[in-house]
Amino acid sequence: MDIFERLQNLDKRVFYLLMALAIAIPTIRPIGLPITVTAPVQKTYGFVKGLPDGSKVVIGFDYEPGDEIDLNPQAIALFHILGPKKIKVVAISSFPAGPMFAEDCMTVLAQYGYKYGVDYVNLGYYAGGESTLAAFATKPTSIFTKDWLKNDVASLPLMKEITSMKDFSMAMTLNDGPTGGTGTHEWVRQSVMAHGTPLIMGCTGVLAASNMTYVQSGQCKGILAGLAAAAEFEKLIGKKGTGTVGMDAQSMAHVLIVAFVLLGNVAMIVSRQRAKTAGGGVSR
Repeated sequence: MDIFERLQNLDKRVFYLLMALAIAIPTIRPIGLPITVTAPVQKTYGFVKGLPDGSKVVIGFDYEPGDEIDLNPQAIALFHILGPKKIKVVAISSFPAGPMFAEDCMTVLAQYGYKYGVDYVNLGYYAGGESTLAAFATKPTSIFTKDWLKNDVASLPLMKEITSMKDFSMAMTLNDGPTGGTGTHEWVRQSVMAHGTPLIMGCTGVLAASNMTYVQSGQCKGILAGLAAAAEFEKLIGKKGTGTVGMDAQSMAHVLIVAFVLLGNVAMIVSRQRAKTAGGGVSR
């Protein structure tokens, strides 16, 4: 049995093993495959870098479990930009799981000497969608009396500096769409239209097209779409994070699949040619 016959009869367990390795190796040791930074990501990066040092931002963790693969890396990369600028962060969430994602992502702020309650705060979950966000934008302490850690919100030094949405130099929603939480269009209304606070968005890849219109209209200052945008952001800040790891693993898996498809087709063509040749020889 030659190599072409072996390829056609390859044990599928070999493919599964190679696929596992293709994913595991970049996960353990990021490769850093070439990444092209797209215009929307470059625009978002430029806007965030231009925020005044020491200013304040509010970030909505508006997504459910399953979409943290795309959106957590975006948040972490963003915090690596905000951290050196000592920009203060207020996190809120329109999904019950959101505060846990915020807690995980904001651990990177400790690298920049951030202190909880002074430089950042996780206010937790709010119900009610846009109407509650509107009330928060008008008076934050009317919605949150206790933060995620059960601290009295009014006693936190950072929250004493914030009276309305107008006190934030930027708002951001990390969003997985209209699935029960506060949608991107609602953030546009309550942040940009109601209070004039600049907004950027982070969304899953499938929502990029529907939300790009906000960037084109000027209502949104920037957008990050999917894991690829997180990897591009990481390239701009010079840090290989989970976005780069995810794209490396995804790219290696795709390369392996394409390679097996090509090899399988080559093996099939060669085998058919041999069968025709053998058949022709017998008939003569």
